[in-house]
Order: sequence, then structure tokens, then C-alpha cells
Amino acid sequence: MATEEEQKFDVKSFATELRDDIENNRIKLPTLPAISLEALLVVNDADSSMADVAKVIIKDTSMATRLVRYANSPLYAGTVKVTSVKMAITRIGFDAVKHAILSLAMKDVFSTPFKLVQKRMELLWVHSVRVASIATLIAGYLPHIKQDEAMLAGLIHDVGVIPILLKAKDRPELAEQSEQLDKVTKALHMLVGKFLLQYWNFEKTFIDVAAQHDRLDRKCDGDKADHVDVIQIANILSYADDDQHAYSELDITKLPAYRRIGDEVVTQVMTDIEDGAAEQSISHTLL
Repeated sequence: MATEEEQKFDVKSFATELRDDIENNRIKLPTLPAISLEALLVVNDADSSMADVAKVIIKDTSMATRLVRYANSPLYAGTVKVTSVKMAITRIGFDAVKHAILSLAMKDVFSTPFKLVQKRMELLWVHSVRVASIATLIAGYLPHIKQDEAMLAGLIHDVGVIPILLKAKDRPELAEQSEQLDKVTKALHMLVGKFLLQYWNFEKTFIDVAAQHDRLDRKCDGDKADHVDVIQIANILSYADDDQHAYSELDITKLPAYRRIGDEVVTQVMTDIEDGAAEQSISHTLL
């Protein structure tokens, strides 16, 4: 029997309130780290150089360290180890460094000082990194999908959960009810994710990922896999060993995304996941 506190909470009312907050720009949104925003401004300036970007990045020791580690990851690893920010930007490439900065900034976005939702936020980040790692593996077999874009898409696919958790921490009767909070999150996270990435001025490619990654029957123009397809399959594969999640029993071969990516690619990625080395190496870059 439901407790008195559970009876008082109205899931539908909370959802309506959250939607109203979104529509009227009242929702509490996380912000990207200041150093990331400053670096992105420089990257987006047509007159900027790699040296200009490096000057900004080295102001933040944590970001600088992450960028160097990122440049030494399996995505870019070369014969010479990268030891400086300038070398990292050169290795990554000026055009790709924007996605690298955004990927590395996500770790700070997926954090909260509020103990009531802190554990959920930590688990959300770990899951996002897992999906990003698998998506990167998939993209490695798809010439038209860049691995750095697949990684970023994986990291942001569930970003809409964050504002929901931040709002829920003010409603202990919801935050302490896992089942109720799961229902709200499932119903609203794609809508909120779309809004949040628009607010951050992300490219449409990534907005579509946040808005459609759980719409497994989505229609797609053409037979070529896109970023949403990659994240859908990566997300499902991330739950392969979790018999508590509905995706663990899903027949992945029936999905449009599976058909567009191709049986050969998915089978190879599943082998890569079983091997573990490549996925763990990518995850280490982000965790």
C-alpha cells in the first residue's frame, strides 16, 4: 500500500509543471564550464589560431590535463606521446577540437552537490560514458560518422535527465521514490534534452540525438545510418548485461537502426565489447 507521502505526490502534476517551466524558460538549466565557453568562443572565431585556443585551455589545469589525455586516446594516438596542450590541439585538429572541448566539459555538467540526487547523477555519467565508448567503436566501422562526434553524441544523449534531477531534489517525495522518478524521467528526458542542447547552441545533429534516441521505430531518410542510429544501438548494447532493463531482452535485429548500421558492424562491435580493451581505453579518457 502506498504511504501517505506517496499518495500526496502527483506525477502528472510534476510533469505538467516541468513542461510549463520549459516552455516559459523557467527551468533550472546546468551551464557549461566557463573555461569551455571561453575556448569555444575562440574556436568559433575565424581569425583564431591553435595558439589562441591553447592560451585559453592552459588557464585551467584540469581541462588541459583532460585534453592531453584525450589526444593520447585510441581516437588520435600516434607514434609520439602528446605532452602539451599545443601538441594535443595539433594532434586532434583545429576543426575537431570543438567537439573535444565539449566532450571534456560534460564531466563537470554531470555533477551536483545535492546528496539527494548525487548517486543518480554519478550513475548517469557512468552510463553516458559507456554509451559514448560503444558509439565510438561503432563509428570506427562507419566511414561517414566521425568518432569524435559519436563520442560526444553518446555523452549528451541522456543530458535531459539532469534538469529533471535538479528539479526533483526540491521534491524529496519524488527524489526518494525511484520508481516514480524513473517514470517521470522516461517520459520527459528527451524533450528536456532537446531544449537544453538548443539552449547551449549545439548543432542539430546532437539535438536530434537527445530528442530521438529512445524512439526506436523512428523513420530515417535513406539507408545510411546517422548519429541517432549509432546512439540507439550503443545505448541498447550498454544494457546487454542488465537483466533489470527492458533493453536487455530487446531483439535488436528487428530495429531500423540495426538494419542501417548493418549486421556485420554490430556483430564486430559486440566482439570488441567482449574483448573489453578498446572500450575501456576510451572510457578511461573520459572518466
